[in-house]
Amino acid sequence: MLTQALTMLAYQLPELLAASLVLAMLRTRTRAGAPGRKLAVAGAAVVLVSTLLRLLAGFGQGWVLAYGMSSGGGSLGTWLALYSVVALLLSVASAVGLALVGWGALRAIAAADARTA
Repeated sequence: MLTQALTMLAYQLPELLAASLVLAMLRTRTRAGAPGRKLAVAGAAVVLVSTLLRLLAGFGQGWVLAYGMSSGGGSLGTWLALYSVVALLLSVASAVGLALVGWGALRAIAAADARTA
């Protein structure tokens, strides 16, 4: 079970680190009223939360596979289908978060272009 937990963490670690780094940079290196900052912070937070939830869902899947089915509490197919739906929804949430980061960056670029023009 420990190796599965480490494997799940290894799969999510790059996204966790990237979202955390983006949040830290946005919080420390941009001013509070900067154009697009709120969108980018919200997007990075959505990515971070969805990645953490995907990690927890992976742990839940591993637990169901390892221990939950031995008690006879439902079919394995039902649990795996439920996990697939949850993983899909969390991936969509992560994609929405990435889109928000991009939208915030576009607003910041447009504001910078307007100042230089």
